[in-house]
Amino acid sequence: MVSTRCIRISVLLVLIYSPVFSVYAVGIKMSDENSLINCFFKNLYNFSFREADSMIVVMKNSNMDNNTLTNIRANLAWWKLLSGDSIGTNLRNCDSCIHESIESGLKNKKKDLISLQNIVFSYSLKARLENYRGNTLKAIIYFYKSIFYINECIDSPIRDEKLNLVLGLYFYFIDYIENEYSIMNALLFTFPKGDKNKGLIYLENCSESDNEMIRTEANYFLLKIYAYTERDYSKACQYALFLTQQHPNNLVYSLEQFKLLLKMKKDYEAEILQRRLIEQIRSAVNINNNQKNHFISQIGELTKTEIKL
Repeated sequence: MVSTRCIRISVLLVLIYSPVFSVYAVGIKMSDENSLINCFFKNLYNFSFREADSMIVVMKNSNMDNNTLTNIRANLAWWKLLSGDSIGTNLRNCDSCIHESIESGLKNKKKDLISLQNIVFSYSLKARLENYRGNTLKAIIYFYKSIFYINECIDSPIRDEKLNLVLGLYFYFIDYIENEYSIMNALLFTFPKGDKNKGLIYLENCSESDNEMIRTEANYFLLKIYAYTERDYSKACQYALFLTQQHPNNLVYSLEQFKLLLKMKKDYEAEILQRRLIEQIRSAVNINNNQKNHFISQIGELTKTEIKL
């Protein structure tokens, strides 16, 4: 039987890592390809899944390299999964894309920063997927594999926002794990020491990036950090508010904001947001009934009430 401590470590590790930080790590890009990727993520974050699907078709016809395209497809399947859409299908699609990316990355004998970031992405997303399935030990194993390649990224003389995002997460959580879970120190002693303050500085800098993907992911990570490890709910709310303002149709972000209001015992604000969310879900044209029921059910679980479409 998996111990409670083991489950807490797993949830902590795989909850926070992003499924998107390496999608841009594919070498020098033409401006039109960058525009396609930016357009894809804008649609993805705003729950415009039909448009995101269409963008993948366009990207396939643009001669985009296969590894980038595979990572993008994994992102789409993961976000559809989080939205409650076709759970079995999107689990398989996400898993298939991840395995394809891992195999491709490990076959590449030239492990430059680009390939290293892609491997980190694949293993960390695989960890999240296994955690979603309830396979706690597998999730920890895949996360641990990702750390090996993050370690190699740290030694890279090249610095960019994508790498800073990864390093911010690494420095913060390695420090946190070393302090909170001494049992893990034996597994981490060969890796560079963590530094929570340094990690937060990296992430806060990324949260102000002009790059929409980097900015959105950094704000989401900071929300999670302040909500679940720092327990600074007021600060977490600031990041949740930013995300919901930037991506008003993203019900995952809106639900995080709702959870925070409940944690802070702000019952009046939570009730107002709850009514608005239920109305938004019921009238949404960008999601199907399965997705609507998924979020209605989550709101009901949080409030211990029965809510129907």
